[in-house]
Parts: sequence; C-alpha cells; structure tokens
Amino acid sequence: MANTKIYTVVKDGEIIKELKTLAAAKKLADTGGGEVFCEDECVYQGAPDTVLDTEQESVKPEPAKYTLLRKMNVRTAPSLKADRLKVLDAGAVVEVEEIKDDWLYLTDGSFILYENGKNAKKN
Repeated sequence: MANTKIYTVVKDGEIIKELKTLAAAKKLADTGGGEVFCEDECVYQGAPDTVLDTEQESVKPEPAKYTLLRKMNVRTAPSLKADRLKVLDAGAVVEVEEIKDDWLYLTDGSFILYENGKNAKKN
C-alpha cells in the first residue's frame, strides 16, 4: 500500500482540517483564508487578498479616495441621528474603507452619507 500524502489546512496557526487531496485542501484554504501544508512545507497560500504568508497575516486593500460633491456632515456612526464630528466642504477628498448601506466608511472610523453617489464621487 502506497503512502498517502496528507494536506493540512491551517489558518492563524490553527489546523482547520486534514485532507487527502490537494484540490480539496486548496478549495478549503480559498474559502477559509488559510494555507495548505504537506510534510511541514507550505504548498499553497489561499485567499491571497487575506493571507500573504506566514510572517504577515493579512492586508487591507488600499483605501479609495472620494471627492465630496457638496458640504457634508461627518458622523460618529452610519446614522443621521449620530453625533456630528465636523463638516467638510464640497471638494474635500476623503479616504474610504468601504461603502455599506449607503454610507461611506472612512479610514479614520467616521462616516458620511453617500446617497448612492449624490454626495461623493470616486477619484
């Protein structure tokens, strides 16, 4: 009987699962953001936008820059009822981590109402 290789899927230093085929291990690594090891050697790094290597665990994408099209309130939370931190004039450029539920989530942890592109445009 031939030796069967075992492919170990690891995420954040923890073993997720051991599998008999590389294809199955790659699929799990891609969906779980892990790496595949075989005989203590990394043979595949899944989800490259999440896991880079064993030294650097994750990388955030570069923030997008948006220019405000009108004077806008910067808020403490994604709600019109949230406290206003400051007001930015039209033409101000902000760094946006993501757009979610029609709000710009800024890299500094504050929020601006996006209104489906009425209030800001991507640079």
